[in-house]
Formats: sequence, structure tokens, C-alpha cells
Amino acid sequence: MMNINPLLSGAAMLGAALCAGCAVPYFDVPLDDFGQPTVRTIVQRIQCEVRDMVRDDRPDNPETFNRKFLLNGDYDIVIALSLEVNDSGGLAPSLSYVTPLTAATTFTFGASASFSKARSHTFNENIQISTRQIFLDWKSRFKAYDCPVANTNLSGNLGIKDIVSMAASTPDLDEDFKGFLGAKSVFGGSVQFVVTKSMTATGPSWQLVRFKNIAALGTLSEVNTDKITLAFAPGANRGKRLAGIRPFNAAAYQFLQQMLLNAISSQLVIQNQR
Repeated sequence: MMNINPLLSGAAMLGAALCAGCAVPYFDVPLDDFGQPTVRTIVQRIQCEVRDMVRDDRPDNPETFNRKFLLNGDYDIVIALSLEVNDSGGLAPSLSYVTPLTAATTFTFGASASFSKARSHTFNENIQISTRQIFLDWKSRFKAYDCPVANTNLSGNLGIKDIVSMAASTPDLDEDFKGFLGAKSVFGGSVQFVVTKSMTATGPSWQLVRFKNIAALGTLSEVNTDKITLAFAPGANRGKRLAGIRPFNAAAYQFLQQMLLNAISSQLVIQNQR
């Protein structure tokens, strides 16, 4: 009987080579001057789009209504930034008998093995910005809030103005500015980019005297999921002049948590239906 241990050992070596030098996968964000990942351009993009909605140097700007809506409401925006990257790879070697058999011989042989490994890396951050503060900084030329060069998906056009436009044009939205908060004053949305990089192929093969091995490379993939969730809520100075230090906006954070929980519930429902 032939010893097939060398064959299986070779397959094991291929499996080990599959993740040789395995490391934590990289986020889909640029690196700073020190070679570290940074979300600076993502935050700059959000601030830039807010600036374009509240600036008042464009008389024919169709977003004038949005500007008054945001500034009169003293809206704060709480942003949940989520970055996730998943790497996975698999190797499925198979064995087959290659010696010709005589008509009087019956022989069945088969063997297979699999090697796989998956890694994930996540980052989450909450950011609060004020539409009024961005307007005042820009108006006084303290900070320009220029749009950055798009060096990742979330630093490109995010379409935040579309979310604001739909809320501002909602007839039932509470705009009487009475009291601290109205139940219909909060709104929000999310933007998500999913980039999948994958490779499939047939790996190396070798043949011994009686056995042939083909190491089938299952799938090597890297999936980047970049998402921002935005919650808008009026601030304490709604309908008044901006004064004092910017307070913590509990309503915006509460609504943000509600949206995140709803997103998780929706994912669970989808998974259960599969």
C-alpha cells in the first residue's frame, strides 16, 4: 500500500502558505504622513457639504431654503462612522487515483481536505458638528472647510444635501420653535460603500506514481464596508442667536442610536430569511 502522507503534507504546506505573513487587513482609508490610517478627509468631506448648504454668498443657490432651515433650527449633526474590512481565503486540495485499472479490477478512492482563514478589522467613531458653528467659522474666514481630494469612497460626494432637502420639504416637520425639541424635529440617513475584491483560480498540481493532487484555490477575498450614519436634531438655541459653548445634543445622539439599532434589526431579519 502506498504511503500518501507526503501528499497530505504537501497540501498542508500549501494551506500554511495561503496565510503566510497574515496580518490585520487594511481599512479603505488613506495613510497620514506617519503611515497611519486616518479618517481626516472623510470628516472634511462632511464639513464641506454642510458648509455648502449654509453658506450665504450664492444668491441663486437653490439650497437657500436648506440654509435657513438648518441655521434657524440650530441643527446639530451627530455622525457614526463605521469602517470594516474582512479578509478570507480557502484552499481545497483533492486526490485522485491515476493508475489505469484492468477490466476485472474495481477500485474506488477519494480524499479531500480544506484550509481556510478569515480576519476582520473594525473601527467606529461618533462625531458631533454644528451647522451654525460651521457657518460662523466660514463667515469669519476662521476656517474655509474646503472639500478634500477624494482619496477614499467616503471622501467623495456623500449627498448629504438630499437628506436635508427631504426633511426641509416635509410638511409635518415641527418648525414652530416652541419648547426645546419637537418629536418630529429629528431626521437622518446613512451612506454606505461596499467594495469587494476577490480572486478565484486553480492552484498548483502535482503527480506521484499512483496519485494526482490538484490544490483548488477556493476564494481569496477582501471586503471593505465603509458607512456613515447621520442624525440631525435642533439645538438648544433653536430660533435664537447662537451663544455660549456648544452643548452636548442628547436628542441627536438618542436618534442616532435608534437608527443604528434599526439597521441591526433589519440585518437580522434578512439573515433569518435566508
